[in-house]
Amino acid sequence: MVLNNLKRKYMTRNDCYTVGRKIKPKGIMVHSTATPGVMAADWFSRWNKSYKSREINRQVCVHAFLDDKEIWQYLPWNHRGWHAGGKANNTHIGFEICEPGGFSYSGGATMKGYDVKKNEAYFRAAWNNAVNLCVHFCKKYGLTEKDIICHSEGNKKGIASNHADVMHWFPKHGENMDTFRAAVKKELNKKAKPTTSPNKYYRVQVGAFSKKSNAEKMLKKVKTKGFDGIIKYY
Repeated sequence: MVLNNLKRKYMTRNDCYTVGRKIKPKGIMVHSTATPGVMAADWFSRWNKSYKSREINRQVCVHAFLDDKEIWQYLPWNHRGWHAGGKANNTHIGFEICEPGGFSYSGGATMKGYDVKKNEAYFRAAWNNAVNLCVHFCKKYGLTEKDIICHSEGNKKGIASNHADVMHWFPKHGENMDTFRAAVKKELNKKAKPTTSPNKYYRVQVGAFSKKSNAEKMLKKVKTKGFDGIIKYY
């Protein structure tokens, strides 16, 4: 699957990148940022820094951020990310869905002042980008929708830290991880349309002969007129 809105700029100063560990992706973990109004491109300047030099306050790095318009890849897909806070870092590609602005957080994962109607268009566009990115991963690494979890599901499985995303947000728009996986499955099941039509030819026969010598004479005559031809024996 071609992602026309995918852009790439690796966070080469982030310690996760410089460590350089690789994984064989066996799953996908969906996150959301819990940082209202900060879009995908903005995270590069925030996280392309070294934890060791105290330029960033924690050891974090995900493979990609996406919003309603763009998908930004910040780590190679087979790079071991620091996104799950647990064993899933060894097995899962992790990406963050950016959240729209205009609200704040209260009491941990409570979205205070979140306007569902106002943010529906943003949510749908970001949702579609997330679905398409997961379809891309599934096709690239031989995965299915069953290999997709969110951070909170990872915590329940004991392979990720205690975070609420994305189940603190998706239900506000009538969605959950089951409907997300179903949307990915639907896209995976779509049959690819042929990009080009098969070539068709119109064939012209100029004669049939019982003797090969007569056929050769006709072929020679055709060629002197500027045409080409072949002799077929039936």
